Amino acid sequence: MPRLKGADRRTQILEAAERVILHKGLAAATTRDVTSDLGVAAGLLAHYFSWSALRAAAFSRVVVADIDQSVTGRSRDAPDTVLSDLVDGAFSAEADALWRLWLEATEMGASDALLAEAASEATDRWHGALSDLLARGHSDGVWTCPTPHESSWRIIAILLGLAGLCLIPGSPLSRDAATHHLRIAVRHECGLSA
Repeated sequence: MPRLKGADRRTQILEAAERVILHKGLAAATTRDVTSDLGVAAGLLAHYFSWSALRAAAFSRVVVADIDQSVTGRSRDAPDTVLSDLVDGAFSAEADALWRLWLEATEMGASDALLAEAASEATDRWHGALSDLLARGHSDGVWTCPTPHESSWRIIAILLGLAGLCLIPGSPLSRDAATHHLRIAVRHECGLSA
């Protein structure tokens, strides 16, 4: 790794941690995995981050990037297109790593205050983005959702529950069935016919 200034080095470490947690998960990832990805000595990380802080920051960056890509960065797209894409891709195999991170962050947050804070902030951000999308669709006359704040919480709860079921090895709930159930819930919250 070439010599870099502090801010650049911190960014490289965060990017490596993101790759590692997406590949291995929050629980299985180690500082050695991150330093190996970077090709540096183990002591380098401790100079910039505690393991808890690095793991929480990497989780936050992964989640924020996903929310930006799927919702907030699509403010010029029609709200029904954005929402449809969210539902259609929610349980794709590509989404598994992200769902695992969410579920692990929730579980591990019980004993890791920084990870708990990151998970809470990520959930608030996801709720805000979805609420704004539902409100935009309502104001544009695409659907009827007079309480986007409350509807967003219900959709998130259903989404997380279905994602958790899909991740169980040998789950009797298929991805197609999970998508079907999510679509029904979203259409109900938006006042659309099933």
